[in-house]
Amino acid sequence: MAKLKDRNYFSELFAEQGLLLIGHVPLVGDDRHFSRFEQWLSRGHHAGMSFMENHRAIRRDPRLLQEGLQSSLVFGLNYYQGDRLHSSNTRVAQYARFQDYHKLLRKKAQKLLGQLSESIPQLEGRVTIDSAPLLERALASRSQSGFIGKNTCFILPREGSFYLLGELHLNQQLFPFDKPAVVDPQQRSEEGGCGTCKRCQVNCPTGALDEDYTLDAKLCLSYWTIEHRGLVPTKFWPWFAKYWYGCDICQLACPYNRKASINIQLPLKSQLADLDLFQVATMDQGFYEATFGGSPMTRAKRVGLQRNALIALFVTQDERLDSAIGMIERDNEQNGVLRDTIKQIRAELSCDR
Repeated sequence: MAKLKDRNYFSELFAEQGLLLIGHVPLVGDDRHFSRFEQWLSRGHHAGMSFMENHRAIRRDPRLLQEGLQSSLVFGLNYYQGDRLHSSNTRVAQYARFQDYHKLLRKKAQKLLGQLSESIPQLEGRVTIDSAPLLERALASRSQSGFIGKNTCFILPREGSFYLLGELHLNQQLFPFDKPAVVDPQQRSEEGGCGTCKRCQVNCPTGALDEDYTLDAKLCLSYWTIEHRGLVPTKFWPWFAKYWYGCDICQLACPYNRKASINIQLPLKSQLADLDLFQVATMDQGFYEATFGGSPMTRAKRVGLQRNALIALFVTQDERLDSAIGMIERDNEQNGVLRDTIKQIRAELSCDR
């Protein structure tokens, strides 16, 4: 059937699922991006995320992910919410206000794979949603649709960067592969490129993006509020007044996001609409599961969220801080990270007097 060789047909299929087809690219080894990744690791920019050191062979050549794979349909889900998410409290990154995107995108992609398998003989595939050791943004950048910016996000020049990426890897080439977009990094245009723009770097409060096209996780607020399991150095605390889980600052500063469209079809998780820091800091397991269960925020674990909320209560000078500390200290199952965070807070308070 002719339509099965037409990119527009596949774009429409993805659109029916609320997804944007970013590109159709060959699965091949990628020495250029892998070399940059290796250099990034060697400089310790992955901070405590040691899992990123694993499965390097697959990161270098994604064909090793599963025998017989030849191509990838790279797609994205727009999660931009604009002013819909402005709350009275210090903020949470936009992507975290919905149900777990891994499950949402996987369900949509598996449905698409089922549809395609009914029409295309011997088609087999595998879905990955930030769940396999792939250089996803590098894969997306081989499409004709976008590029990797100085903030290390994958940017679609006409849509922005507020997209969650996923891939449908197939054992066949369905239609002509994309020709990678020709982007001059020294220029900024409708075709892409950052040019001399440094807005993301200037606006990053912790200096995590000081080097072009490189993120130093050791300086990134998202790392400290999501991935790190121990104590947070006090030099990062002031920025918890703005974000206590994740961070959108570099994306919001990017000119390509000025025209980003709000996805009103994406349902917000009602329990996360306007989180109360005191409740989070003092929550028990039942509150944690009822409020955060099925959301991306479980990545930080209950203790990580409590730690973050405690710090946010401190830096926003919330009058309920003492009550929160008292409740935590009376808990017989008090966690060591929370106990030591309270010690940090008391040390900071004594310095302020």
